[in-house]
Amino acid sequence: MIKKIRVVGNIAVVTATAEFHPLRQLKQLAKELEAIGFEGNVLFDLLAVNGLAENRFVSIKFTGQSFDKTSYAVESEVNQSIRSEQDSFAKNDETFLLGSVLSSSEVEKFTH
Repeated sequence: MIKKIRVVGNIAVVTATAEFHPLRQLKQLAKELEAIGFEGNVLFDLLAVNGLAENRFVSIKFTGQSFDKTSYAVESEVNQSIRSEQDSFAKNDETFLLGSVLSSSEVEKFTH
C-alpha cells in the first residue's frame, strides 16, 4: 500500500492516488506536515493523476506552517533513489495502477 506522506532525509515525499490529489488539499497537508514538525521541500509524485508526463514530480517549499506557493516547480531532476522507490511502490500496487490515469499499455511498459 502506498503511503501518502513519507520523509526521506530532508524531503517529504507526497504521493497522489486516484482518490487523493495533494495539490488540491494543501491546507490539510500543511496541518499534517506541521504536526510531524516538518520544514523543507515537499516533493509531490503525481503519477496517479499526471501519468508519466514531464510534470509527474513537482515541489513546493513548506515553511513549517504553510506552503510557499511561489516556490512551486516542476522537477525534472529527481533524486534517483527517491524515483526508484516511488516507481517500486507503484509497480507493486495493482490497485494504485488501476486507479491511475495510465492506460493499460502505459502500465505494461511501466511495470516491465
